[in-house]
Parts: sequence; structure tokens; C-alpha cells
Amino acid sequence: MLQLLKKKASSFAESHQDKLNIFEGPGIGSLIQNVGLLNILYFAIQDFPTLSAMYGPEWAEQLEAEIRSAIQEEGRKLLKHDDFHIFSFNAGEFFLLDPTETISNFSLQELAYQLKVKIENRIKSDQISRTGNTITINSGHSSFKAEHSNDKLWSNFLSAIGTARLEAQKDVDISNLELSNEFTDIISGSNVRCHYQPIVNLNDKSIHGWEALARGPQKSPFRSPLTLFDMAEKLGKLFQLEKLCREAAIRAFGNHSPQHKLFLNIHPRTIVDPNFTTGETKLLLDKWGLKPGNIVFEITERHSVKDFKTFRKTLDHYRNQGYLVAIDDAGTGYSGLTSIAEIKPDYIKLDKSFVDNIETNQVNRALIDTFTDFAEKIGGKLIVEGIETQEQAITVTDMGVHLGQGFFFAKPQQEKPQLSEKALTLRRTSDRLSNVTTYGIPVKNLVNKVAFVESDTPVPMVQQLFKESNARNSIVVIKNNYPCGLVMEYNLNKHLSGKYGVALYSNKPISSVMDDGPLIVDLETTVEKVSQQAMARSRKKAYDDVIVTRKSQLMGTVSVQRLLDTLAHVQVEMAKGTNPLSGLPGNLDIEKEIGRRMKASETYSIIYADLDNFKVYNDTYGFKNGDKIILLISKIISWATKKHGTNGDFVGHIGGDDFVMVTNTTKAERICKSVTRIFKRLVKQNYNEHDAGNGWMEGKGRDGHVSRFPLVSVSLAILDCEPDQNLMEIGEQAASLKKWAKSIEGNCWVRERRRR
Repeated sequence: MLQLLKKKASSFAESHQDKLNIFEGPGIGSLIQNVGLLNILYFAIQDFPTLSAMYGPEWAEQLEAEIRSAIQEEGRKLLKHDDFHIFSFNAGEFFLLDPTETISNFSLQELAYQLKVKIENRIKSDQISRTGNTITINSGHSSFKAEHSNDKLWSNFLSAIGTARLEAQKDVDISNLELSNEFTDIISGSNVRCHYQPIVNLNDKSIHGWEALARGPQKSPFRSPLTLFDMAEKLGKLFQLEKLCREAAIRAFGNHSPQHKLFLNIHPRTIVDPNFTTGETKLLLDKWGLKPGNIVFEITERHSVKDFKTFRKTLDHYRNQGYLVAIDDAGTGYSGLTSIAEIKPDYIKLDKSFVDNIETNQVNRALIDTFTDFAEKIGGKLIVEGIETQEQAITVTDMGVHLGQGFFFAKPQQEKPQLSEKALTLRRTSDRLSNVTTYGIPVKNLVNKVAFVESDTPVPMVQQLFKESNARNSIVVIKNNYPCGLVMEYNLNKHLSGKYGVALYSNKPISSVMDDGPLIVDLETTVEKVSQQAMARSRKKAYDDVIVTRKSQLMGTVSVQRLLDTLAHVQVEMAKGTNPLSGLPGNLDIEKEIGRRMKASETYSIIYADLDNFKVYNDTYGFKNGDKIILLISKIISWATKKHGTNGDFVGHIGGDDFVMVTNTTKAERICKSVTRIFKRLVKQNYNEHDAGNGWMEGKGRDGHVSRFPLVSVSLAILDCEPDQNLMEIGEQAASLKKWAKSIEGNCWVRERRRR
């Protein structure tokens, strides 16, 4: 038997080269012979042979490795030492041999159960994402006392091993365990707190709601919600725990907007529990300023629903009272698309496993795309969980996913967290690549006249209006002279094309089928902004017409196609006028920008930038390096204007080494200070070590003589402009001011205030 154990140990150690303390030192034979008392903890993967056949040997090996690592790490924490040994006789089972005389006041049963729970929680999320199911670990225990006789030594050891295996097959009464008593104390003392994690609207980066996540006491095994709820389920106290969590979440929710949602995790069995009444929840909501419409019952797919008919009937009852429903972990648990379609949840949440490698995983992208369409078809929204990187966030945003959740946006906190800075500045790829600006073209330039009807107009009459004009795509619905809805022809036809559609709507007003939430914009809104708002709508409405108003009165509509055509035309025109080196707008666009500000009667500042000693540098270092200087100053000017200026500031490239910035009068000096400081520091990198060290270079001046010239510097001239100045006046004043700036040696800026 000793040889058998050594053989097992040898083969096991060869196949698992890690840090585990397995049969090290004198060996297991010596351990058994010399130990006074050996505590044995046994762990076995339930139904391991069946699972291995289902998921394959690679999955089985990975699972064993995860469990072995969990036993090692969690065992070290609980035993408070690492002088223990781990070995295995058969696949899917593990023995932990602890040679210590005492075990920190824990009974062996308590210790075995705690380790079992910790191991299951360590592997739970990974296994759910891989298989859609949880893995159960059976635990047992026994002890072994060394004898002097070798014969009795091995027979007693094998007997102890057998005892541990038998214990693992028994139903453990956990109600008497110390861990159970600690859990009971948590429930009776209401010692549960909630952390909140935001759920983000990916279109506009606004917070749609928060998920409430339960947390047990600090430095307790029940700090983890997995341990907390597993114990509640085993002790039959799931309803009490969920009620406690629900109360804590609502009580601490705090300030919120009327449209914000609070997502509460609910076990399917809780919904059908006779003790679960929305009346109690409603009283809580009233107390803390919430309504049923703010509450989303988030039901996980990880648990089966034995009586689906009763479950759905109960769920419908609560939804009729205004509560919303989300299906969590869709695609990884018991429910398929059929049951989700029957429930028709308001939200479908996809497990984080679908986001892993989403940037390159075409299969996961296809699945997310399918779920997005599916959610829309049943009138819901898709939430993708586990978004942890900017790349993942951009990918799902580009795909048109409605909502997102994950560490990239914010980690769960006890006080409702706000979004990270990166999350707030996240943009679609198309937005980031596009450098389109419409220079303030108002949408009123694109408006078409539109037919309109009162909200009580019968549906057949509106249908006739569409038939009379084949070119008409939409009709605006008004009430008290204000637009209140929109009817698109394709949408009306969809309502009437059903078997009983015509009969059903024959006597109904158009308000019964209109879109009561159309996009309505003021006539002065820019084409660019309207386009962004239009494309940020749900995909079902993305190409519906936009209603344009003047002082809230109907002016007409504009189609999304015309908006996009206008943007494309502007982009082509811009391409014609941009500088090929810097990519910045040229003279034509500079004149347009100044003209726009004049027309708007704005007071503004123009900053002219010019490089000194650039010709000498160009002649000495060559045109290629000269272009690098041009690119350097263009980037610095663009960055400084964006950093220290205001939204709508303009940067243009006149040509050569001449640039212009148009900004607010209060921001001009700060921009200039930033440009001169940064350019002075970075320009040295464009010289050789000798010239950079000297701070000058030798070259031929305009007179043809070789002289010493300072390093290239930038001169900036700020001209404050009034609305009544024309371009000729501005040009004359700018020339004089630039001459003054260039007369000052080194990086500098000057300002002349005119008419102030």
C-alpha cells in the first residue's frame, strides 16, 4: 500500500507542476508513521464521470486544476498555515491531510463544510459561463492516529480514508454548524448592506438605473453574496434573506430621478412564495419616495422554475401593478428563448461570458446582435454585463446594445457611484473617426412642410391622407396647436395589416397608434446635433422623421436621410479645404468661422500663431524635419485649445507655419500660455544633441550670411474682436499685432484690446 501511495503521488506531482505542497519533505509514508494525529478532509466533484463525458477531458482537467488551487489557497486561510498535503486517489476527488493537533477551534465537519462552500463559490461564476450550471462539491472528514505497527498503520489510514468518503455521501445537517449560527445572527440582526452598480444607457452615457448587490459583514465568510445566498437556500431562509436585502436596498437608495430604476435580485421561488407580497414592498416604496415603476425584479436563469405556469401568472400580477421584470444571466441557465419570450421581460441581461474577447469573437458578437434584436422584438432592452475595458464598451456601443454594466463604468459602492471619466467620454467608433463640423448649419434650412391632424382624428382618415399623396411619409399629430405625436406610414400599415387590424382601429383616434415620443427639435438646432439625437434612438425609430418647431409651434419635419446627406456634403467640402499636412481647416473655413461669429453678433478673440527662425531650420535640417515641426505646433495648438478653451472653439491652418485659433476672450491668454510653455519644451527634440544643448544653431539667414540663430519659437498675437468689425479691419489689425509679437525674442504672446 505504501508503494501504491508513492506511485499515485509521483504520477500526480509530475502532471501538476505547481506550488502545491504535495508529498514533499519526508514523503507521505514518513508523514503517516511520524504524525501523532492526522486530520483528513475529503472533497469530491459530484457526478464527475458524467460531467467529464459531457464536457470533455480538457474541461475536466481545468476544473480539477481550479479546485486543487482553491483547496490550497482557502485551506491556507482557514488553517492559518500551509504545512498540509493534498493528494488524489481517483479523478475528481481530493484529500487534504493536516498534521496539526488542533484546528483553531473548528470542528472537522465545520472546517470541511466551510472549505466546500468556499471552493464552490470560487468556481461558480466560471462554470456557469462555461456550462450553464453550477458544480456541487461533496465534503467529508475523518481523523487518523498513528500506530506503532506498520500493518495497523496502513489499515487504519485506509479506514480513515474510507470514513471520509462515507461522510461525503451523507446528508449534512448544517443547522448545528457554527457557520449556520453566524448566518442566523446576520438575519436576526439585519446585518446586510447593499452596494450599488450603475446600469448605463450606451447611447448617451446617462445612468439608467442601479443594481443593488447584497454584502454581508466585513471579515466574514458571508461577505460574499454567493456564500450568503447558498446558505440561505440550504437553511430554507431564502425568503427572509431576500426580504432583508430588498429593504436595505430601498432604504439606502437615496436621491434619484423619476425615471431611474432600482434592480433587485429575486430568486424565482421567492416570486411564488405565499409570503412574498408586493403590498409590503409598496409600503417601503411609499416611505422612501419610490414607485413600482422604479423597481425591476431581476430574476436569474440559474435556477429552474418547477411550476412555470404559476410563476408566470404571479409575475403578470406584479407587472400589472407597475413593477418591471428583468431576466438575468440569459443564455447560461435553465430558461431558453421560448420561456423568455413567454415572460416578455422589460430587460434581458447577458452574462459577462458573452463579452469576453468580444472585440475578436465573431460568435459572441453574433449572439449579442441576436439578443439585441430579440429584446426589441418583445418590447424590451438588452443589458450586457461584465464590461471591464474601453474596447469592450466601444464594441457593444457600436453594435447598438441598449444598456451596459461593469467595472469600466463603475465598481459597486455603498453610495451610488457616478460614472468613470473614461465612460463619460466614450464615443462610437464612427463618432471618433468623424471630424465633421457643420459650422452651425441650423436644421431650419432642411425643413419640409408636413401634413398634420388633431389627436382625435379617426385612424381611417389618416390612412386616406397617406393614400392621397404617395410622396408623403409622415403626418404630425397636434393637440392644442402643439405637436404631440408622429405617424409614419410604414408603422400605420403595420398596425392595419393584421387579420383584424382594419376593424380594430376603424373607430379609434390616431392617438391610439401614433408614436407619442417623437424627436422634436427647435429650428435653430444644428444639423450635426439633430443627426446625433436621431441616430441615438432605438433602431426601430432610427429613421423616423424629426419634428421641427419654432417656439414649440410646428414648423415641419426633416428626414434622417436628408440630415445624413447634408453631413456627407459638408464632409466633402471640408476635405477640399483642409490642409494636407496638419488636417486642419484652411482659409475658406477660417473665413466661414469668423463670418459665422460676426453674424451671431459675438464678441470673440482670434489668436494668430507664427513660427520664428523656421526658414533657417528648414534649410538646415531639411523639409522632412520641417514638416515635423509643423505637425508638432499643430498638435500643441489643437490640444491647448481643447484643454483650456470652450466647446465650439476653432483651430485653422492658414498655410506654412501660420495658424489661427478662434476662442472666447476669457480663454485666449490661458491657451497662449499653454502653447508657448509646451512648444518651448518639446521643440528641442527636433534638433541634434549639439544644437539642442547650445540652444542655437548655425545657418544662413535671408541675407545669405552664416550666423547663429535661436531655436525655433512660436509667436502668438491675440486680437479681441467686436461684432461690427469686418474681415479687412481684422486682417490689418492682425498684421500689425503679429509684427509686434515677432519683434520679441523667444516664445511669447501679445494682446491688443481694441474698442474695449
